[in-house]
Amino acid sequence: MPSHAGHPARPGDAAHAILSKEEVGAILGQPVTSVEGAATDMAYKTAVIGLETVIGLESQDDSALAITGARKATGMLGGTPEDVPNLGDEAFFGAMSILYVRKGDTMITITPPNLQLVAASAAYGKVTDAKTGPEQAKAMQDFILLEKSDPTTAGLKKADAMQGALATVAASSKKQGTVYETQARDMSLALAAKVLTKL
Repeated sequence: MPSHAGHPARPGDAAHAILSKEEVGAILGQPVTSVEGAATDMAYKTAVIGLETVIGLESQDDSALAITGARKATGMLGGTPEDVPNLGDEAFFGAMSILYVRKGDTMITITPPNLQLVAASAAYGKVTDAKTGPEQAKAMQDFILLEKSDPTTAGLKKADAMQGALATVAASSKKQGTVYETQARDMSLALAAKVLTKL
């Protein structure tokens, strides 16, 4: 664990976060407005809906076993682990594009920002801001097209709430192949690389 983590972590204590607000903000492209959680699991939030990330950092007695468990969990959720070379001792993208990195006895998890939601919010804003008529119709078409590629809508096709939730998890756990996913994964890789420099 990093030397600064020797202090007892207090909920919401950003002083014990492994990365500063400025470091994370530079990678997300927006200033981080708050850091919440404990030192082992810090959420970095911006003023933009969906543009946030969670960085988990935990010392493990058997980090190789822990990352193997994360691989199995990814498969159980409907995803396929995607190895990331040259990052820590072992790394992969799991379900919902969560990045898992093992370095020595430390496990790092990076939950990427939801750039699909960021784009959808911006597209919806264009619908509400557009003038009635062709401009608004075009904005609505763009918004609907964006929503069709959102994996979280998979659950809307199920009548049963539980089946809908499971369908959403399964759809979200698969690789999306969208520009939003690629950009979010790039951000996760940059965050993980920055975390590794602190270990």
